[in-house]
Amino acid sequence: MSNVAAQILVDGPEALIILVYVALLGQIFLNRDLPRVGGKIGPRRIRWPTSLTPSGFLRVDCHAITLFSRPPDAAPYANFKTYRRDAPLRHEGLVRVYRVALCNTQIEIMDEPTHFQRIGAPEALALLRELPDIRLVYRLHLSDEPSFLEPWARKVAGKEVFLLGNATTSGLIVLYLPDRRLGQMLGLTLLHEWLHLLAFRSSGTLRRFNRADAIEPLAEPNVAPLSFGGSTTPVDEAWADLGENLLGYDEAVAHQTALAAPAHAMILWQRVEKALRKTPLRLRSTRFAEFVALGHFMRQEVAPKARALRARLRG
Repeated sequence: MSNVAAQILVDGPEALIILVYVALLGQIFLNRDLPRVGGKIGPRRIRWPTSLTPSGFLRVDCHAITLFSRPPDAAPYANFKTYRRDAPLRHEGLVRVYRVALCNTQIEIMDEPTHFQRIGAPEALALLRELPDIRLVYRLHLSDEPSFLEPWARKVAGKEVFLLGNATTSGLIVLYLPDRRLGQMLGLTLLHEWLHLLAFRSSGTLRRFNRADAIEPLAEPNVAPLSFGGSTTPVDEAWADLGENLLGYDEAVAHQTALAAPAHAMILWQRVEKALRKTPLRLRSTRFAEFVALGHFMRQEVAPKARALRARLRG
């Protein structure tokens, strides 16, 4: 091989990496002023004394934040790109950032009174500790107002739509108007959004989940998935919907869901079980015993049905 050819082989991958990096920087620069789910965290204003830090947290800081409120209507906007750029209303505020002990997760709560019974940091941490692996969540933002995406969602759906939560590929989950009177609905919403985070990290597993439709078509969801120009797809929504029923608080619903769609349920459960095994003991889910019992049911009752479906397809 000539020296010139060898130099091309060496420089080629490096040049590609540089081009990808430049493209990402360009995208970040172009999108720097666009509204963001969960707002834009600014500089730290206050560090609260250690004596005021609740149990389970390392520290509490108070940061500036830019928030984005929904407009009255999405009708004047022809497409989502235009809506996102021009419609949301900006305003500034302060947010308390609670740093969870033993991991990089943080909980964000606005530093102002609310018109509803907003859950506090200890309650939010208790909900996070129920998840199979809290570490997937980098930011949990408790929003005191509805999502700025709601008017667009209503326009697309042609009916009233209320968004309870949202998740992004950066590890952010937003819970909108997290009123403690909602009870277990808050935990189910957080679980649903956590399943989106798991899907974002499981592209291969998600492809298997999608291919399972060939042997086991899933029923249409009660709520059609909505696109906001991001990475969430109908497959992600089907994954999160099934997972919410499988991992929720009702054992009967979990068993019914798994037996009705054994192939899909086993693919999802195996990925969740892997997350459970990799979670350090000190961060183990407070629902770990429930998940262990579910795993036993999945292996004894559901796995044989999934194998029979695959054998029928091969036959």
